[in-house]
Amino acid sequence: MTPQANDLIKQGISQYQAREFEAALESWGQALSLYREIDDKRRSGAALGNMGVAYEALGDLARAIDCYQQHLVLAREIGDRRGEANALGNLGNACCAQSNFDGAIEYQQQRLAIARETGDNRGEEEALGNLALAFDAKGDLPGALQCYHQQLELARASSDDRIERHALKNLKLAYKYLANYEQANYYRQQQLAIVRQLFLSQENNDFVQLAEMVGLNPVEDFAGEDLSNFDLQYADFAGANLRNANLSGVDFTLADLSGALLSGALLINATLCNANLRDSELNDADLSGADLRTKLPRANLENANLTNANLSSAYLPNANLAGANLQGADFRNSDMSGVNLSGANLNGADLSRADLKNIVVKNAKFAGCLGLSEGLKIELMEGGGIFE
Repeated sequence: MTPQANDLIKQGISQYQAREFEAALESWGQALSLYREIDDKRRSGAALGNMGVAYEALGDLARAIDCYQQHLVLAREIGDRRGEANALGNLGNACCAQSNFDGAIEYQQQRLAIARETGDNRGEEEALGNLALAFDAKGDLPGALQCYHQQLELARASSDDRIERHALKNLKLAYKYLANYEQANYYRQQQLAIVRQLFLSQENNDFVQLAEMVGLNPVEDFAGEDLSNFDLQYADFAGANLRNANLSGVDFTLADLSGALLSGALLINATLCNANLRDSELNDADLSGADLRTKLPRANLENANLTNANLSSAYLPNANLAGANLQGADFRNSDMSGVNLSGANLNGADLSRADLKNIVVKNAKFAGCLGLSEGLKIELMEGGGIFE
């Protein structure tokens, strides 16, 4: 009879994993009946716990809680501490789903006590995480923070990288919500240190994927950070906030930086060949010596430093280069139609075969520029360009 019941349990698990919840319930219900016939209370409790999970998946929280409570009674009756802890954890989660946060906290605290009593580190980590969620849902952020701090300490003591990353993410978000940006940044820096370590030591060269795995948000968590000399080819930073970041020497070949905020960023000698910089904000950025042989339509490069940058064959229609330092820059064969060069310094730049239709050149400096015909020089001076 027991082998038959055990087979039904396994069958139910397969059905549950296939999202056949009602079929799983039927299998586990049959197993429960068989276990009860031989008075196997431990396995009966486990079957009830499984049935509760299935009822939850079907959205029937009331019946799920009834199963968990029956499991709890049986586990306590036979002194099954592991079963008792599982039942308490399930009850806590179900209560939280019902917005019964006080009940959830009470159950999770009991589960936490058992985990600590029995030396179950993994159970303790899970209980702390669920307890933090209940405190957070109740609006008790200090209570949640206390749990996350304990979870982080425990994860590090047991070298549980996954839980450590989870705790760091939650601590960062909680302190950010409390407007304690100094503490939020403290935990963000620890996340970044993990990403750097993983990126430099693993075969996985997808920096953004690693960052997300650690719990960082590429759209907002890299502003002002030092990512210099990283190989970020093909990276997806579309719309990312990289303001004031140190990106010197970074290889952004074929990276997506469309709409990215790069104002004030250091991109000295960075490689942006064939990167997508459409609509990006690069005002006040330092791109001296950078390889910008790419598409920059409508990019904002106002007051940027592009001395000796390589923009040969670059696509720059309607870009804003007002006030930019373009001394010695290479613009050969580039499309600069409609570019705003007001107040820019192009002294010594190479403009050979560049498309300069409809450019704005008021107070732009062109002394020593290469590739300009006499006729074009006159046209540029008429537009306000300076050749002294």
